[in-house]
Amino acid sequence: MRWKRRKRSHKAEKVLERLDEKLNRQMVGSLLACVHCGMCTDACHYVLANPGDTTYAPAYKADRIRRLFKRHKDWTGRIFPWWVKAGSVFTDEDLEELRDIIFGKCTNCRRCSLNCPMGVDYATFNRMARGLLVSVGIMPEGVAVVSKDQWEIGNQMGVLKEDYLETLEWMAEELQAELEDPTVAIPIDKMDCDVVYSINPREVKYDPRTIADAAKIFHIAGENWTMPSEGWDMTNFGLFSGDDELGGAVARRLYEKVIELRGKKLVISECGHGYRSTRCEAPNWGKFDVPFEMESSVITMLRYIKEGRIKVDKTRNTRPVTFHDSCNNARSCGLFEEPRELLNIVCTDVREMYPNRAENYCCTGGGGAMSMSEYTPLRLKSAKIKADQLKDTGAEIVVTSCHNCVDGLTDLIRHYKLGMEVTQLVNLVANALVIEKAGVAAEQEDEVEVKGGEG
Repeated sequence: MRWKRRKRSHKAEKVLERLDEKLNRQMVGSLLACVHCGMCTDACHYVLANPGDTTYAPAYKADRIRRLFKRHKDWTGRIFPWWVKAGSVFTDEDLEELRDIIFGKCTNCRRCSLNCPMGVDYATFNRMARGLLVSVGIMPEGVAVVSKDQWEIGNQMGVLKEDYLETLEWMAEELQAELEDPTVAIPIDKMDCDVVYSINPREVKYDPRTIADAAKIFHIAGENWTMPSEGWDMTNFGLFSGDDELGGAVARRLYEKVIELRGKKLVISECGHGYRSTRCEAPNWGKFDVPFEMESSVITMLRYIKEGRIKVDKTRNTRPVTFHDSCNNARSCGLFEEPRELLNIVCTDVREMYPNRAENYCCTGGGGAMSMSEYTPLRLKSAKIKADQLKDTGAEIVVTSCHNCVDGLTDLIRHYKLGMEVTQLVNLVANALVIEKAGVAAEQEDEVEVKGGEG
């Protein structure tokens, strides 16, 4: 009777009402299947970096969500709440406490999910719980700001259209000077292209060189490509916030733009959560039947080399490098071998970090953590596990196919004074490109013809 007498806040009521909408077979299975064996505990970098504190254990964090399901949806919790440790939320303070657990102590990296013998996907229902809180306005300020920018401006960093277009024009001019070719361009809204290229807003705001390097590769490969003037952001904060409505709306803008341009393929620049969201999750969020092919630019670059459309010289990248598997690219999307194959083609000294591939540790900036400044000290403390992993490789450069990981890794490298650099595959491929001048190529062809005639 004690449960019925307590009055709930309006937000607490709304969270419990929305719980019904979010439950599905996968979610219920994960909520019921945990046997508290502890296998997930050793898999979590938060636990490893904070020994002795059980509140970081994935099972503990999951139980804070599971207790709501037990109390309100499962018959055992309704009849014997004390037996199954069922519980509820009543006040806004309860929701704030839950916020600190699901946003502040988890990057949704899914390493615990991979190591669960019962197949419990902790990250999936942690994201669900984030969505419940976001629906009533309880979230870190950074999540609110970024989500607002994606809703209202169309990209997560609030880049205005004129700034985006000016950056593309600037990069095209840089390429013209570098290649000594005034015909080099970054096409905008070109119709009927084989490739429509989408990017992370971080590239426009902080790292435009990645745009120029991609354009350089497309140009040398002779690709029929374009970039959209609008709807170009392939990142999606809906994945981090648990807001399916935002996730679907953001992706639909990009899908609809590709269709409007009659593009044959959408190539997604190096961004783990952007690739996962756009290619794997957002068609479900947006209830959209995507009529074109989608692929990571990693696959695109590797294909160009194999088809002979671009030539590379690995001796241009001789410093020792190691590869960081992005959680979303690798663990969630299976992109393990292609980036390594590409890296070994364009670099002379590649060193593995251990563990790697599906077992790799998070950069500690995932799950939107880079936007949540209130949790920065905890994030960097937990990054000690990743820092040790990087240091053990002896590499000078960390390579990753994820812009989010670039920021996360750069942050921890600075914090732990590792003296390493972070780069992406597109930069290494562009640096290794063998570019033959038209005049030189023609002279070589004439020389071959003359020798052939003499013979």
